Amino acid sequence: MLVHPDAGGLAGDMEGICFALAQAGYFAAAVHYQRVENLEKKNPLFPWKSPQEVTVALAHLREHPRVNPGRIGLLGFSKGAMLSLLIAAQEDIQAVVAYYPLADFEEWLDVTRYSFPKSFLFRGIRRHFMKELGASTWEEALITLRSVSPIHHVEHIQAPVLLVHGEKDRTAPLEQAQHLYRSLQSAGKRGELFIVPAAGHVFNFRDEEQGKLAWEKTIEFLDRQLKENPYDEGSEIIK
Repeated sequence: MLVHPDAGGLAGDMEGICFALAQAGYFAAAVHYQRVENLEKKNPLFPWKSPQEVTVALAHLREHPRVNPGRIGLLGFSKGAMLSLLIAAQEDIQAVVAYYPLADFEEWLDVTRYSFPKSFLFRGIRRHFMKELGASTWEEALITLRSVSPIHHVEHIQAPVLLVHGEKDRTAPLEQAQHLYRSLQSAGKRGELFIVPAAGHVFNFRDEEQGKLAWEKTIEFLDRQLKENPYDEGSEIIK
């Protein structure tokens, strides 16, 4: 299992997750990325220069003598979930678990969807993204944002995907996961959406009971995809 932390997180922050995976019988490694030319920036918007860079860690994992290269899973949280989905669109992966990802930056940042004062807040977020991306116009920024939005890579994802999302997530709204889930269905992909009632963003690191509920589903999904003989189970939504 290759584990990706949420925004601002580092590989060391995933120690507990890796231990929990090890207890479930998995070899797990966590990874984080830094922009070599801008190390003083602790939490860059996109810590890799291109999506192709992230496959380096995956190649390293596959070469480990204790790893079956034909049974690789990805697990990510928030930004790390998006990263896991992007990798799955490039590589031969056998399972992906994505906790509360943003699926479509363009939809999320569409200020016409919000009333005041939320629309004002999202205009500020858009300006922040433009600055981070060095874009002079919003249309220019959208080119990059679309390229890193998992919703635009669904056709290339071959692995079964488990989306785990909090019902009350106000950072990455549940509708983002629902949109991605429907896209997986429409493309004939194997996907599941597990909604945790009353849970917000990064709920599994804040609420023990909610985290336990999601983790049990995560391990059940991984065991089915990586330990048993994979089969086409179709798509389902569980709440």
